[in-house]
Amino acid sequence: MNKVPTIIEALGYLLYKLRRADKIQLVKLMYLADKYHVMSYGRTITGDTFLALEHGPAGSQTIDILEYDKYILGDCLEMAKDLVKKGKGYCYHVGDKCNPESFDMLSESDIEALDFAVHNFGTMNKWDIVDYTHKLKEWKRFKPLFESGKTKQEPIKIEELLWPVNDKYFNISQEHLKESRRALTGSSY
Repeated sequence: MNKVPTIIEALGYLLYKLRRADKIQLVKLMYLADKYHVMSYGRTITGDTFLALEHGPAGSQTIDILEYDKYILGDCLEMAKDLVKKGKGYCYHVGDKCNPESFDMLSESDIEALDFAVHNFGTMNKWDIVDYTHKLKEWKRFKPLFESGKTKQEPIKIEELLWPVNDKYFNISQEHLKESRRALTGSSY
């Protein structure tokens, strides 16, 4: 199933709420919304492939969409330009045709997760969000490789988004995570 339209609508929704954001901030907010959603409901919003990068975890298609990659976007290029307007440098603005009331790809739980990301991390500057995501276990395990210059990116398995985070943001019980893991993988282990 092509999740590109869903990612575009999700990015449009984030920008609708924020009005403008830096690329790193958008990528991190999307990742944190995906993490919340998979922990809460056993699936991501985006269906993206996740990577550990120097500035923290990120969805690879999310990055490609923000770069208006014609190969990834295909027939959705105009949709992306309508909802996610690229400004100067790495700044993005809400698109002229962005109207979340007309979105049909995002579920109620998707919007809940996006609102979670905006509410908890939307006022942070990009470097504060990067610092936060560097504390996540799925990125932290690669920290020595990044510090030594031995890697530029490493794959993050979707199951790793279920690794518990015991902080004021991701306070999800072990039992609930077990259910989400079961929904995601069909197994509780």
